[in-house]
Amino acid sequence: MCQESKFLIYCMERYRYFKGLSGAAVAKIFDAYGIYSYITKYYKSLCSMGDRCIVQDIDDYINSMANDQRKTEPLF
Repeated sequence: MCQESKFLIYCMERYRYFKGLSGAAVAKIFDAYGIYSYITKYYKSLCSMGDRCIVQDIDDYINSMANDQRKTEPLF
C-alpha cells in the first residue's frame, strides 16, 4: 500500500474520531465532497499537519464545496 493510501485511511480514522461518526458515515461524506482526491492531491502538505489541523482543513474544504454547490444550484 502506498503512503498516500495509508495517510488517507489515517485521515478517515482521525475525522471519524474527532467527529464521533461511524466509518460508513465518514466514507459517505468523503465520497460526496471529493475528499479522497483532495487528500491524495495535497498529501505532502497535509501530512505535515497535526490531527486537529487536518480535521479542520477537511471541514474547511467541505464547507467550501458546499458553498460552491449552492452557488451553482438553480434558484427555482
